[in-house]
Amino acid sequence: MRSKFVMFLSLLWSLSLSVQAGELKVDGFATLDINISNSQTAGIRHVISQPDASYLGEPSFANSSIGLQLDWQSSSQLQLVAQTVLKERKEYKLDYLIQMAFARYTLTPNWQFRIGRTGLDLYMMTEYRDIGFAFNYGHPPTEFYAVVPHQNLDGIDATYTYPLEQSVLTYKVFAGRSNAPIVSDDDFIWDVELESIYGISLSMQTQNWLLRSNYTITRAGNTNEQQGQLLSALQLIPDNIWPTRQALINSLQIKGKRFNYFTVGAMYDDSQWIIQSELAFIDSDSEVLNHLKAGYVSAGAHIGEDTWLLTLSAATSNNRVDPGPLLSSAQLDALYQGVIRHTNFYLIDQQTWSLSWRRDLTSTLAVKIQLDHTQADHLPSAFYLHKDLSSSNYDKYFQSLGLSLNWVF
Repeated sequence: MRSKFVMFLSLLWSLSLSVQAGELKVDGFATLDINISNSQTAGIRHVISQPDASYLGEPSFANSSIGLQLDWQSSSQLQLVAQTVLKERKEYKLDYLIQMAFARYTLTPNWQFRIGRTGLDLYMMTEYRDIGFAFNYGHPPTEFYAVVPHQNLDGIDATYTYPLEQSVLTYKVFAGRSNAPIVSDDDFIWDVELESIYGISLSMQTQNWLLRSNYTITRAGNTNEQQGQLLSALQLIPDNIWPTRQALINSLQIKGKRFNYFTVGAMYDDSQWIIQSELAFIDSDSEVLNHLKAGYVSAGAHIGEDTWLLTLSAATSNNRVDPGPLLSSAQLDALYQGVIRHTNFYLIDQQTWSLSWRRDLTSTLAVKIQLDHTQADHLPSAFYLHKDLSSSNYDKYFQSLGLSLNWVF
């Protein structure tokens, strides 16, 4: 509640001061995106908070969005920023609609401080992943960008910029908390709280190169209602019927568990050739999300007004599938399926080849097409919604095609 109050005050302050001064800069961005797929069992989506997905014969517009950003420069040192993004969600709450709302204070040319709601700086495209016009992909690589649903941070950060002879070093530290929803099958939704977030990032930028790394540590702030019900049911099962019961209980007790996130990334762009890559490693005290590795590498070229990119992205985890109870009954089987759904949500093993094309129609309008070919060695998966799925019947290979129109104004 306290973080929401700070964020909301920042937004109101920004708006009120802008009106008083009569100096309000307003920018907007929009993406109209349609995605089609040939999968009958894996519903394609690009963020695990999206409640809609595309199947064979069922196109999806879930990746479409529209946003508005307001900036007010009250002095040479103080800037106020607010951004809202409207896109398809399971629930439409003020907390979800406000993407950013912060005050930035420039102490010196080298030091900057922000307080309020900022981007959670886990990725190379943190600050603009919702602005389709700002990147060349049809959508950011799913295997890397969809793992963590959290995009913003309610807290503070400090940035120090150190210019070198031919490059610039940037150090950032940040602290705060974050909320974001996870949506899964059967109308499952969990507003995941991350508390005590502490992170540091380092980047170096030259004329053609950007190199960055990040280390973030946080703790889970809550559990969901279904996890509580499963814990209560597991407590009643004797160990001689379910020998691994206690390990499952420990896995489901996620509140307070520590999560570590480490990334490295690099991008080269000389206005002709493009190379971009990011790698991530996630570790935690919980078996729900443990030893997960994700990454992508892209290579391509600018040819006139066109940009072509070939990308390989992959994600894998070492989650173990629990063998389940030694006896079978309707109640035990239902309990086992519920437990597996939660403990193996991040049981991921897949890779995707993508070919994307972008054409800049004007200085503010671009059209993009992206074809993805995915090999998923395990379903269900956190990345998808599912239907008609059984252990012996799911699409191991599938393709999806996205077409989008991207605009800034």
